[in-house]
Amino acid sequence: MPKIVFVDKDDNVIGSGTGAEAREKGITYRIIRIFLFNSKGELLIQKRSKNVPSPEKWDQSVGGHVDEGESYLEAAVRELNEEMGIRGIPLQEITKFYTENINGTKTMKRFSTLYLGNYDGEINPNPEETSEVRWIALDELATWMKEKPEDFAHGFITAFNLYQERN
Repeated sequence: MPKIVFVDKDDNVIGSGTGAEAREKGITYRIIRIFLFNSKGELLIQKRSKNVPSPEKWDQSVGGHVDEGESYLEAAVRELNEEMGIRGIPLQEITKFYTENINGTKTMKRFSTLYLGNYDGEINPNPEETSEVRWIALDELATWMKEKPEDFAHGFITAFNLYQERN
């Protein structure tokens, strides 16, 4: 398994290691998030499999760690292919933000870069990471998140709210 990038409070690379090590020691790391929209303006969301952190929670279209030696964009392109089998679509950087979430006894400190993409083609979700996918209208998603926030990964709620504020 590749090492992930560790960063300081200003998002400068300071080393690398495992995700478990970052969470255990409270080290900040980088992740990417992608919102894929179809031509109807619907957002692709995925339900995380039982094999990954935040199992059985709904999440953004694609997400993942930035591996050692990768830029945010390179990680986004790789994760898009690994998680959904999608290649060759342009991604637009929307925002970068920092979060700290307590997950059990560990604090996850992360810089996230959010990308947008447009896609109407075939989706081949990786069953190791994703148990279900669906397209959803933004107003329907916003209502669902308000009524049942426990159905969603924390980071996705943060990213979605930032996206809504900017659009």
